[in-house]
Amino acid sequence: MKISKPHRAVSFPRSLVHLASLALLTIAAQAQVPPMISYQGRVLMDNVNFNGTGQFKFALVRGPGPTLLWKNDGSAGNTEPSAAVSLPVANGLVMTSLGDTTLANMTAIPATVFEYPDVRLRVWFNGGSGFQQLTPDQRIVSVGYALMAGNVPDGSITATKLAPGVLSPINFPNNSVTSVQLGDDLDLGSTATPGRLDIYRTAANTPAVSIVGSSSSISTYGSDGQEQIRLHGTSYGELLLHNSLPNNATAVNLTAQGSTGGRLTLNNTNGSSRAVLEGENVGGLLTLYTSDGNIGAALYGNEGAGSGALSLRDTNGNPRFRAYGGPTSGRMLAYNSAGQETVDIDAEPAGLVAVRNAAGGTRAYMWAGASQGGEIRNYEQDGTLTTIIHNVSDAGVVSVRNSSGVETGYLWGRNSAGQTGGQLGLKNSSGVQTITLDADNAGEGRIYTQVLTITGGSDLSENFDVNTENDELQPGMIVSIDPKNPGELVLARSAYDGKVAGIVSGAGGVKPGMLMGQKGTLADGKHPVALTGRVYCQVDASFGAIEPGDMITTSTTPGHGMKATDRERAFGSIIGKAMTGLADGKGLVLVLVNLQ
Repeated sequence: MKISKPHRAVSFPRSLVHLASLALLTIAAQAQVPPMISYQGRVLMDNVNFNGTGQFKFALVRGPGPTLLWKNDGSAGNTEPSAAVSLPVANGLVMTSLGDTTLANMTAIPATVFEYPDVRLRVWFNGGSGFQQLTPDQRIVSVGYALMAGNVPDGSITATKLAPGVLSPINFPNNSVTSVQLGDDLDLGSTATPGRLDIYRTAANTPAVSIVGSSSSISTYGSDGQEQIRLHGTSYGELLLHNSLPNNATAVNLTAQGSTGGRLTLNNTNGSSRAVLEGENVGGLLTLYTSDGNIGAALYGNEGAGSGALSLRDTNGNPRFRAYGGPTSGRMLAYNSAGQETVDIDAEPAGLVAVRNAAGGTRAYMWAGASQGGEIRNYEQDGTLTTIIHNVSDAGVVSVRNSSGVETGYLWGRNSAGQTGGQLGLKNSSGVQTITLDADNAGEGRIYTQVLTITGGSDLSENFDVNTENDELQPGMIVSIDPKNPGELVLARSAYDGKVAGIVSGAGGVKPGMLMGQKGTLADGKHPVALTGRVYCQVDASFGAIEPGDMITTSTTPGHGMKATDRERAFGSIIGKAMTGLADGKGLVLVLVNLQ
């Protein structure tokens, strides 16, 4: 064919389109046939063969109309393509493959173009003077052997699977295959040959789903081609879920397990088991593992006696704590590093806590008791009972034993007379009670003992109120009876005072040994006054040097004593006898208090 233009004519006498290529194009998605059409042509300009590089534009047109089904540059619309394909022309001859995406501005030809019976090729050419559309459009037709496609003998593909016309386009609306096109029984493979079905994903050269008869499995794959899920059941059902890491390790394993029942395994990122749940015949089991693969904890549905149990392990997987549901009540056991049970908490028949040593011997226990109430017991290393805390006759009791198991002390919440006050008893090595502290002896506290030794002080004092200035009264000063206030005292201020009562205790670091008084009566006060015993006394030696053995009486120096030299006046005014001396001045003298 020829196209004329001013001063120059372009002739395009032949365009050969091989129908064999067109036939392969329709099954390219399955047989990997390149979606291309071979094209040849001849270009004449002014009846002279064109030489050089020509610019070509191609389009496939639906019949003689304006509808463009495909354009070389992939642009949309029914207009001339925007971009051209540069092709070499030698002696007027040009050859190329329409749809060859290795060429610039050339896109693949979709198979859907040939859903129409009349498809034509339209060409635009530019040899240097601008693009001209070559006419007429060339219709694409079949080659000889392609005519046999309509006369394939029935059953020649697969006699039992395909029926006449089963692949007719009318049977596949919207590019789909339904049960209308398929028989009720669809087989892949046979009894002698395993079947397999691979479904590929778009834009990837790996299967998305595989059904494999040889392994009785269904697998799904990620975009990287790694298996992500596997469901198989050659001998028992099993489901595998893989992670998305480069190692593609199994993260979850759900298996029917056959002999032991179902099992669910959860793995870490390296595929190592970290939690396993098993439905065993004797009862369910949940096992948790540490980071090094040892068992860290196990939860049993049946520990052997038909009840649940919890086991906690150390870093080496050895049991260190167990809790049991028990036949009817709970129990907890704790173990030391050697595996020896050292703590036992049992709820049956009453609550019990037993603490044992490294050899398993009970050294302490606490229990609720059958009828008397709770009890706590403590044992010596050799097993001897040393302490009991329990309840007797609705009162608490603490019993302390010696190394021979003999009770040497007790503390009762009531006394031996049945009063509600407490009682403390101490016994000798033979178990004989020698000291009794009774808090409610007819409403009063009382102490019973053979010998009472006081080590905190050296005098017997009573509490008195002393009517004097507080900053004037000091420990060691002598006080006398206050004639104006019954039961009270004043600071002694005269020599040979017959109303002398005692010495304020606490001077020189010597404290009262025994302090008496009665709260809420006249026999009470704020200051301890020594009535007998040894106490330091403030004296004035200016009235005469004091030597050990001298009688001490009151002086005119407030609160100070002096040596008694007048025997007649001294009678009834002596506070005691000096046990240390003072040559002159004022100071402290140790006095044996003995009122005379």
